Amino acid sequence: MIMLLLTLHPMLIKDQLMIGYSSFNLLPFVDDGVLEFQIGESLWAISLGGDSHITLISPKGSESTITVRGEPMLLKVFGEDSPKGTWILRTSKGELQILLRDPNDESPWIKYRFSGENLVAEIFNGSGAVFLNPSNSNMILMIAGIRNNIQLNSSIPDGEYAGDIIYPKKFIYQGFLDGASYRFESESIVGRILVRIKGGNASLILPELHSVGAGGLLPLRIGEALMRIRLNETENIYSPIYILDGGFRNFMGKSVSRSIIMPLRNLLNQSVNILLATEEDVKTIELKPPISILRFYDPSHGALSNLTIHVENMLSTTLGDTSYILLKQIEPLPRKSLHPTRGVVDIFVNGFKVGVIGVSLKAGEVAEIPIKLHKLSITVVDRDGEILKNGKLRINGRSMEIMDGKCSYLLPPGIYRLEVEAAELRGSTTIQLSSDTSVKLKLHRIYDVDELLRFIAIVEMFITAALIILYIVLRFRGPISKWFIA
Repeated sequence: MIMLLLTLHPMLIKDQLMIGYSSFNLLPFVDDGVLEFQIGESLWAISLGGDSHITLISPKGSESTITVRGEPMLLKVFGEDSPKGTWILRTSKGELQILLRDPNDESPWIKYRFSGENLVAEIFNGSGAVFLNPSNSNMILMIAGIRNNIQLNSSIPDGEYAGDIIYPKKFIYQGFLDGASYRFESESIVGRILVRIKGGNASLILPELHSVGAGGLLPLRIGEALMRIRLNETENIYSPIYILDGGFRNFMGKSVSRSIIMPLRNLLNQSVNILLATEEDVKTIELKPPISILRFYDPSHGALSNLTIHVENMLSTTLGDTSYILLKQIEPLPRKSLHPTRGVVDIFVNGFKVGVIGVSLKAGEVAEIPIKLHKLSITVVDRDGEILKNGKLRINGRSMEIMDGKCSYLLPPGIYRLEVEAAELRGSTTIQLSSDTSVKLKLHRIYDVDELLRFIAIVEMFITAALIILYIVLRFRGPISKWFIA
């Protein structure tokens, strides 16, 4: 990397302090730059064109001053006793931040969300936890620092191939170099590897955890990565992998994922297995989603549709007559015990509120909830009693679907205002729904204001014409009579 940077940026790199994660691939020191390190990783440096004096300042304020010369030098190994947080690397040309974190301090959590007809579960924080054997993943578990023998998802001819371990996101390093803006962007390469393929199986050795492999830039870390196998100069195959430490070696080659998708309709019979590192050992835990299920029905009409609910302070979704209530959106791993929760549930059918109930919600259980509804059947006809094929229906101001002049809805008891429009025809009525009811709504032509004004104007014209004719008749009646007498 040093030679590569010197070739690409000879004027920028000479007489510079170089730093990095290894003794062989280093980056120029930049003012206002940021590098992330984890516990167990090493900070290296070399000074090109003369000695450099640097000061390394810990998050607690302790300082150490070091002289860096023209050979790669190990500045610091960040161990368990190293304070986590922001370290400062200071030189005469500025300051660079080193963000030190320990993933082992982060406990894994799982979060849930609804997506269409599925429940999605995702693990976040605590990288030493994964879903084991999920049906929707082709990610393979690999172990750092040892030879891995795994079954590939791709068909590759037997032989030896060059490969790389890379992270999905690009590596970006930027700041100010001698007062000028500097940006370095590359693949996040951990190291080159040799992959032996035989009978669909791959054999390879991963670098040690927190070390940089041959030809790599970044250290190997627990988490998601990609294995790239170079078939030839132009063709590569990428396989998603998840890297864990030697404690997980018994699960090498297993399918894993940090997220899983579960169909809601199968939740009663489904649980997930999670591979988890604890303080004592590695274990597999079985987990059922924290979902309570409510199934609604009408004793008189059976299964329901167009049902929705709202549960106070909880997420829910409904498929058909069944509602799924998420008791917890996030929870720690391993899970603490789940106790029944009292839920306040607002129930709606076809957009109309049926009522509010209080119910004990228990994870993994189904509660059958009866509700009383009445069937309202509507037929729309014109003045002659013929069924109208087209029309717009509103019930209590809510637009409802009507096809070929007929429709029926299950509604809770109550007073409903029915309004229908079809071209120039209108009709409305108000009903008290206390049992199954059929309504035939006859529509009539309703004249709007413009039509009424035109009609009045025409009538006024006729009246005016009649008055004029009457005036003429009366005005000339006398002379005409005398003329006939003469």
